Amino acid sequence: MSLKTPLALSLALLLGTAPAVTEAASRRGAPTSSARRSKKKKAPPAKPEPAPESPSDLADEASEAPSDAPVQARTQEPTPVAPVAPTPAEKSPPALPSARAGRVAVLAVPVDPSDFETASRLETDLRDALGARADIPWVDPATLFPPPPPASLAQGDALFDEGKGLYDNLDPEAASKKFTEAAAFYQRHPVDTKPERLARAYIFLGASRLLNGESAGAQEAFTRALLAAPTVRPQSELFGQDVHDAFDAAKQALSRLPRGTLAIASVPTGARVTLHGEHLGTTPLKDVELAPGPHQVVLTLPGHLPFGTFQEVAPSQRGELRPRLEPTPELASVQALAAEVSSSSRSLGSSKVPPGVARIAEKLGARYVVLARVEKKGQGRVQASLHAWDVQLENRLRGVVLNPEDARERQAAVGQVHDFLTGKLVPDTSLPFALPAVVKKPWFWAAVGGVAVATTAGILLATQPNKPLGIRIGNPGAGW
Repeated sequence: MSLKTPLALSLALLLGTAPAVTEAASRRGAPTSSARRSKKKKAPPAKPEPAPESPSDLADEASEAPSDAPVQARTQEPTPVAPVAPTPAEKSPPALPSARAGRVAVLAVPVDPSDFETASRLETDLRDALGARADIPWVDPATLFPPPPPASLAQGDALFDEGKGLYDNLDPEAASKKFTEAAAFYQRHPVDTKPERLARAYIFLGASRLLNGESAGAQEAFTRALLAAPTVRPQSELFGQDVHDAFDAAKQALSRLPRGTLAIASVPTGARVTLHGEHLGTTPLKDVELAPGPHQVVLTLPGHLPFGTFQEVAPSQRGELRPRLEPTPELASVQALAAEVSSSSRSLGSSKVPPGVARIAEKLGARYVVLARVEKKGQGRVQASLHAWDVQLENRLRGVVLNPEDARERQAAVGQVHDFLTGKLVPDTSLPFALPAVVKKPWFWAAVGGVAVATTAGILLATQPNKPLGIRIGNPGAGW
């Protein structure tokens, strides 16, 4: 019989123990002596001591006593005791704190500031690719970094109210100045101004100019009102037919003008875009067709300050809006910590969790921190290395090198990071299952080798046709 079969059986025996060893290794702090079988007789289990009786238990025993049992004399009737509901403290505590039950944070840091856009795009790609998997909970930046409170528009509202009072008192010239100032104030706050509020100011401005005999100025104001809120119309109870006719004429003139297009992007990408207060999509957006004139565009992204502007669109022209969104002060401090870790080769090479990574996890309420370091290599080629840490178990995944622009390499890197986050990949290795530290000891493999040799020898002896060794080993009854 060839030696390949016994050796294969020995190898199969070894690999068959891997899942059990993996399970034992995953339980941190479990005694290893349980794997050894004791030859001594087990002692009988000790009887558990009775738990102290609670008032509810005593009440239950009293209610179950027979009716003819002797009863002590009492001066008053006993008060029934209601059953005590278990309190949250009596329940077993969760295995992990709810704030850090496996949440993941992803950050990308460029070595050179000129690669900020590449790093930002890689961070978004990694978050989207990993976030598409249902088994990974994410840090919610919208909760951690709420947007700043809206700006006060009281000054613009006061200017509008003054203009309306002058308009009602038939002073159109003074009213026009107040409405112009109110509209200019609203335009300085594109993030917080409601389109209808700005459109209302322009409608009153057009009505004031029309009352003052300025037809061209009135048409311009009505056009601005239509650009601010395309569905707005003058209120019938406030304006006469002359205002409605002039407004409709401005609307028809605007519809006849050639339209332009506007491409909207942002750094980082994925920002929510609102146009005139209506949700349009997320960046990047290609060539949105718009009427010529200024359009209110607002971009919002969790963890970043909102961006707003009145973007001018020229007729038959293509425009582009590409702002760089500024992080909130809280997120900026986290990014500074990530840059500090990325710039330190000692931190990236250490087998322990760097202090900066621990602080990032603390700030974000995360258990896992994934850091992408983006830098230029030879001939201007951009390269990224991914590092991941489990701050709770103090495990880490060393740098996974990839080209950020290569979809295949990104997909492969995402798979390795995913396997690390879900426990399928051992830190610093590529095996698909986890092995305990004992497997790495030399004596373990020596013992395994002995078992393999003994198993092989036993199979060889059992397959000998003449069995010459049975009498020599003093066991003739064995049939050898």
